[in-house]
Parts: sequence; C-alpha cells; structure tokens
Amino acid sequence: MQAQKQLMTAILAAFGQDGDINLHEYPIHISYHTTLRLEGEVANIIAKRKARRIAMQLSGLMIIEDRLRLRPGERRNGKALQDALVDALSQEPAFRDIAVRAGHTAPDGADQWIGIDVDGCVACLDGQVGSLSHRRLAEVIAWWVPGSCNVQNHLRVRPAEQDNDDEISDAIRMVLEKDAMLHAENITIHTRERQVTLEGLVHGPEQRRMAVYDCWYVPGVHAVRDRLQVLSQ
Repeated sequence: MQAQKQLMTAILAAFGQDGDINLHEYPIHISYHTTLRLEGEVANIIAKRKARRIAMQLSGLMIIEDRLRLRPGERRNGKALQDALVDALSQEPAFRDIAVRAGHTAPDGADQWIGIDVDGCVACLDGQVGSLSHRRLAEVIAWWVPGSCNVQNHLRVRPAEQDNDDEISDAIRMVLEKDAMLHAENITIHTRERQVTLEGLVHGPEQRRMAVYDCWYVPGVHAVRDRLQVLSQ
C-alpha cells in the first residue's frame, strides 16, 4: 500500500512538471484498484495522451485504466452524440465497405463493421475492420465529433497486422489529409519508436497547432516533435 501511494505521488509530481498538463485548472485523480486508474477532465488530447504515457512509464504497467475526459466545446451526449458519430463514420469514404451502425451487434454477413455506443459523452467503438489504419482513423473521427469527451476503441483488426512506425506514419498521413484545415501535401511525417516528427510548411499558427493535435489523436503516438514552419503572410 505504501509503495502504491509513493507511486501515485511520483506520477502526480511528474504531471505537475509537464507544461501540457495543467493540474491547477484540471486536477487529475489517481487511484489503484486492480490496476492504476486516471480520472478527471483535461484541457485537450495532448494532456490526456501525455498523462497516460507518464503513468505507464513510471508504473511499468502496460495497461492503465484511462478515464480522463476532454472538456467538450459542445455539450452533447446520449442519442444525439451517438447519431452524430454514426453519421460521421458512415460518411467517411474510407469506410464505404464497412457497415456502420448504432449498438454493438454485428450485421448479418458483414466481414467489416463498426458498432457505436455512447455512455454520456464517451464514445465506445466495437467491431471489426481490415487494417490498423482504419482502426486508428475511426478513433480520430470519433474524437473530432463535437461533444465527444472520450473514445474507447475496442475495434479488432482481421486479419491481424503487426504494428510499426511506418503504419503510424501512414495513419497520420490519412488523418492529416482528412483535416480540411490543412494542406497535408506540404507536411512530411517521420516516425521512429512511436515518436512523430512533423516537417514542412503550414499557412498559419492555427494550422500548425491543428497538425500537432491531429497526430496526438492517433492512438499509439508517444511524442510529437513540431518542426513545421509557418509561411509568412
């Protein structure tokens, strides 16, 4: 018990030293049940991903119960959020051969499907898709839907694929190309040991910020190095 308390104290101290995690405005509660649990509201996806990563590194645990939620810009939950998620994923061209539906029941005869359930403002994805890139893209689109404060991604990949840095880069490329705010053709992506480096040109500080955020939305990314240059107006 004492060791667990010391671990939780060390994790909170590490959170406090990270410039992207604002414990004063967004306190994080850490508890230890059958595993380490993080709870609270955070400002953005960067704080959420970094908090989980720090907890994993300091604890040595491969599984963290991450209940951290983003503060949504738009309050929408329940069926309204579920309908918006179904619409967003159904309209994605990359999922044209994937059945998208509310609930977690597989459609008859469907090899690939995405089921969507909602618990408050938390989106829960279940089903089966054909690639890791599709699994990652589905999660990012769910994050992008206004009102979504957390995404639990339980999608399975069949046939199974081996994850690697090139796969992460491919998924990020797909995500950046989906972001209407960006000119993704001007951005180069390098991934090494799950650490992403962005290089190239963007047309303003907001585009630069969004490119970095888009990387963090992609599950499996451990760090993002921003080497983008803003074109002078």
